Amino acid sequence: MSELLLARADEIGEGASKGFSVSWQGELIEGFLVQQNGELYAYRNNCPHTGAPLDWMPDQFMDVEGRYIQCSMHGALFQVEDGLCIYGPCVSRRLEPLPIEIVQDEIRLLTRQEKPRSQ
Repeated sequence: MSELLLARADEIGEGASKGFSVSWQGELIEGFLVQQNGELYAYRNNCPHTGAPLDWMPDQFMDVEGRYIQCSMHGALFQVEDGLCIYGPCVSRRLEPLPIEIVQDEIRLLTRQEKPRSQ
């Protein structure tokens, strides 16, 4: 299993988000990290409705209250914990999650869908 460093955990505050772009085996992976209730989540940066990027400005993926992930194109809202769309044209569809792990404050993208090892 291979890992790619995305960010340090202390770079992402509660209710905040951070985009990333990494290359792995010739594939460009564009995604974002978001922290809510002390947990970190990672998703691909594309709306399930149009495929458009979700961020309206760099690293801005959250609604103004910091409760939901919001699509910049049409305002769809997604739950942070599971990527489920709860408002907008893609209701009941989900964002594509990306597997991550945190090791010594480093957030790493796992390059294969395997269960992360414990910290």
